[in-house]
Amino acid sequence: MMKLRRILPVLCVPALVLGACSSRDLVAPEAASQPSSASPNLDSARIERVLGSIQDTLNTADATRDAAALEPRLEGGALRMRSDQYAAAKATNTEVPKLVVNQGSVAVTNSDQWPRVIVNVSSPDQASLPVLAFAVQDDARSKYKLVGWTRALGGAQFQLDNVEKGSAALGPDAQGFVKTPKEALQGYVDMLNSGNAGNDQYAGDDFARRYLQDAKSLNDAVQAAGNVQAHADLSADFPILGVELVDGSALVAASFTYTQTYQRTVARSTMRLGGTTAALAEGDDDTVKGKATATYVVTVLLHIPKSGSGSQQISVVGAERALGSVVKDDGAGNPDQR
Repeated sequence: MMKLRRILPVLCVPALVLGACSSRDLVAPEAASQPSSASPNLDSARIERVLGSIQDTLNTADATRDAAALEPRLEGGALRMRSDQYAAAKATNTEVPKLVVNQGSVAVTNSDQWPRVIVNVSSPDQASLPVLAFAVQDDARSKYKLVGWTRALGGAQFQLDNVEKGSAALGPDAQGFVKTPKEALQGYVDMLNSGNAGNDQYAGDDFARRYLQDAKSLNDAVQAAGNVQAHADLSADFPILGVELVDGSALVAASFTYTQTYQRTVARSTMRLGGTTAALAEGDDDTVKGKATATYVVTVLLHIPKSGSGSQQISVVGAERALGSVVKDDGAGNPDQR
């Protein structure tokens, strides 16, 4: 039996660097009941059926690590990320990370238009950060599908409306915020590509710091043979959607990709890949003769303030990433061939 709670949490996670938190880190008071001009799109029983079906699909696909089995109930960034996790698990002979989307607290939109959204907030155990999962129904004839999930980052704090009231659904061009969701995602990607973990428009966050530190550490490790450059990009394959929060701000789930490009530039030097990157690389050789490109998919939760509110900084309050492919090109810039 699923255990879905109607109480929506005030998420308040201490600012730790992707570490564990105790059960005391989450406070879940009853959300204030307010009159609404629209009814929630789903009642509790139907929410349970939808999330239960998504969970069943995940469990079935996880058992065989068959990405095709995910397609009935996953799309966009969620489908790409889970498929990549299967590939990494097979390459490294490890377990697929457990994903639970049908237990915890839920919120649902109250829109008379589509898309419509369900948000599930769960804490897998007392030692793990909360997981927020977004499911969307694209139109009246479509099934709800999981489009993204993230773990909450340190410092996350926001409140969703309770399930009896419902929340307004937000698309990529939603107005009334300091940036539209699409603009907010583009600005975040631009910030990463500029080499910054925060600026006047974006609060610093754990994912951005890790992204930049990973690139620096890899670059330092291979400097005797070449370099590693990171670059993030948007993709039209990934939807951008969200819900309005109690205070009128926006909580938006969106995905993008980034690459870490290894380039050997020193003749007769040796550059090697390591860990999961080496396991996913084409061929049996972990050396980079010319260029190797590792591609990740990332899902982030953007907290976007309401226009005219006291706070104007956009925050990333959740993030999840997966390494999906490593492509080598021995002839690209190979210094031994010059």
